[in-house]
Amino acid sequence: MFKFRSTAALICLAIGLVGCGSRFVGIDPALAPEQRDQAQRDARRPPIETDTRYETVTVESDLAIPLDRFVNWFTTIGAPQFASFMTGTPAVSGAARSDPLIGSWRKVGDRRRVVFADGKSEIEEITADQKPELFQYEMWNLTNDMGRYITYGLADFSFAGRESGTHIRWTYSFRPLAWPDGWFISRVVHEDFRQFMETTLAAMQARALSDLARK
Repeated sequence: MFKFRSTAALICLAIGLVGCGSRFVGIDPALAPEQRDQAQRDARRPPIETDTRYETVTVESDLAIPLDRFVNWFTTIGAPQFASFMTGTPAVSGAARSDPLIGSWRKVGDRRRVVFADGKSEIEEITADQKPELFQYEMWNLTNDMGRYITYGLADFSFAGRESGTHIRWTYSFRPLAWPDGWFISRVVHEDFRQFMETTLAAMQARALSDLARK
C-alpha cells in the first residue's frame, strides 16, 4: 500500500523505532487459506482510544445527489464495494480485492480483509453505523511499511444535506505505536495518504453519479 522512502530502513536502524518489530496475524505463508481466514476472524480488534494522539487527515467533497438517495446508495453499494474505489496513486498502492471474513460489510461487526496490488493487506471492521451523521470502520493488521508504525486507523464518514446535494466528509486517524512513530508517518499521512483519499473519494462519487443517473 504505502511506498515509504528508502530512508525508512536507515531510520529504523539508527533510532530503533518501536514499530519496526511489529507482528501481524494470519500472514504466515505456511497457513492454508482457511487457516488464514480463521486466524483473522478470531483476531482481536484493537480497542479504540479516546484520550490519545492520532495523525489525522480529512478530505471533503460535494455531490449533486440528494442526501437520502446518496445514503441509501452508500449503504447498499458504496460501503460494501468501497475497496473497488481505492484505485491507488503513485505513492499508495490501490486495492486488488476485498475478502469477506465476517458478514457482508454492511453492519457493525462485519469484517473483511483488503488485499492491495502490491500484495500487502489489512483487516477492516465496521465499528459504528449512525448514517448520515457517522459511518466508521477500524483498520488494523496493515502489513506494509506503514503498518510497522501504527496500532490501527479509524475511518469516519459523515454526510450532510446541502441545497446542491450531499456534502461528504471523510476523516482518517492513525494511532501511532509510540511518539516517534507519529513523527515518522506524519508526512506520509498528510501528503501521500491525503492524495489517496481524494482519488478514492472521486472514484466513489463517479460511481454513485453513474448508478443513480440510470434510475
